Amino acid sequence: MADRKVSMQDIADELGVSKVTVSKALNGKEGVGEELREKIFQVAEREGYILPDYGQRKARKVGIIMSERFSSQSDTGKFYMGMYESIIGQLRKASCSSMMITPNAESLARDLETIEKSEMFDGLILLGILDRVVRKKLESIDLPKIYVDVYDEKHRSDSVVTENIYSTYEMTNYLLKNGHREIGFVGTIGATTSITDRYLGYSRSLIEQGLYPNTEWTIPDRSEDGSAIELELPSKMPTAFLCNCDETAFRLVKVLKEQGLQVPRDISVVGFDNDIYAELCDPGLTTVAVDTEEIGRVAARRILRHMERGGHKEGIVYRIAGKNIIRNSVRNLNKTADKQD
Repeated sequence: MADRKVSMQDIADELGVSKVTVSKALNGKEGVGEELREKIFQVAEREGYILPDYGQRKARKVGIIMSERFSSQSDTGKFYMGMYESIIGQLRKASCSSMMITPNAESLARDLETIEKSEMFDGLILLGILDRVVRKKLESIDLPKIYVDVYDEKHRSDSVVTENIYSTYEMTNYLLKNGHREIGFVGTIGATTSITDRYLGYSRSLIEQGLYPNTEWTIPDRSEDGSAIELELPSKMPTAFLCNCDETAFRLVKVLKEQGLQVPRDISVVGFDNDIYAELCDPGLTTVAVDTEEIGRVAARRILRHMERGGHKEGIVYRIAGKNIIRNSVRNLNKTADKQD
């Protein structure tokens, strides 16, 4: 299809559906299931199909709202900037422009004035965790919104997040398969929806094996405002720790080394995100890779759809699967037992 102009019939033939179904999906009309609609858009995007009469449509502009701490060149900032770049890349493909806004306590009034300015934006993407005051103010603005890497707790808008529960469930299963029965969790439960979901996946895996989370092995890693706090190790250590993110895992490995413990010889450590900390860590971290490209694609697709259709519907949560990346931070206790036998 790449050598000639792609038609709706081409897309219909590839998916085994009618041309009418493809037309309805691409033009935002009712009568097409959400799963099939997404497949149609994926094929259309892959083959470079342009929606009919798109050139005559009003140019759209999206405001991308994120915390100023995520727009920095810090390692956490680079992670979120990767998502941001994926989003704006997808918006450009649809001839849609964007502007980043990073509100804080001092700039909030000015930023809100910019956002609320008549016809300034056609939609908003809220990227990552925002200050509660900022988020509450933004919720009252009557524009289509998409939340990325965080839930819209009132479910009035779509949210696009990493699939946290099943991802940590699978990673905990990996530790169990390697002979670990005493597994701790590092992360402040309740600090973010992501941490809470990751704890739930970890807990489910243990419970299915007749095990239960040990509160002495549950270590907070941040304060209420999200700032990193000192990691306090328990007096009796588990054989492995699952950390809510790679940055926390990196800090934990450092603390363990200061206590004379080696990873993975004495204790195994796994993280989540597959960001720069996973590679900087010595040994390299076994972790869950977040698919920032797919998160960006889905977020851009959803805001474009909502801007085209207008109005607001009950929010849907799109969970993007992660992928286990196996490195050298986990010891296989089964092999150790075999040698002893």
